[in-house]
Amino acid sequence: MLIGQFLSNADFSIQKADSIQQALEKLQDMLCKELVVLNGDEYIGFVNESILLDADNEEAPISAIKINTAPIQLKFNQHPYDGLVMMTVYNSSLVPILDQDNKYVGVSTQLDILKAISLIQSQNESGAIIVLSIGLHDFSLSQIAHLVESDNCRILNCATKINLESDSIEVTLKVDKSNINALLNSFLRHNYIIMETHNTVAAFDDTAERYQQLMNYINI
Repeated sequence: MLIGQFLSNADFSIQKADSIQQALEKLQDMLCKELVVLNGDEYIGFVNESILLDADNEEAPISAIKINTAPIQLKFNQHPYDGLVMMTVYNSSLVPILDQDNKYVGVSTQLDILKAISLIQSQNESGAIIVLSIGLHDFSLSQIAHLVESDNCRILNCATKINLESDSIEVTLKVDKSNINALLNSFLRHNYIIMETHNTVAAFDDTAERYQQLMNYINI
């Protein structure tokens, strides 16, 4: 299974001749943190919101500001696990994918790579299902994967649903362990809201419910 089989349908790229204002508008429209900078179909690097907002002139082209040229890129025929490693090392939300001629063909996002990995793993293994909620701009695949792996679990499957009204994302995970109390507590410590759990002990469900009631009260 190749990472090039899991490209995002969305266009996260911008040309280096485009204006900084165009880039900021695209970031806002797509609810993303960074964009890929291209020169035609040649991959140049990344720009993020912080760099764009620091620019003195929003009418200036992207080429006028400092572009992140860290080697965040993969070839079409590399493994999806390489994408997960790349995102973790560089704290990136997406990975540009190039063909064998080093031409840009698209990006794999965190969700694309998680989907690929979930398909690689056996979907028939027993385990537990966890439904999390987190702020849309706080969502981090690398953090979720790290928390799961720290509890000696594997992610078997994943699904997401964006709630624009609350500016949050709902993440449904299937992991390969049924006893996930420690993992759930870890998610709570990292400010994830636990919406549902299955195949877990009732005691933790009650704890999670009480914790959420407390958080709701504090936020009133």
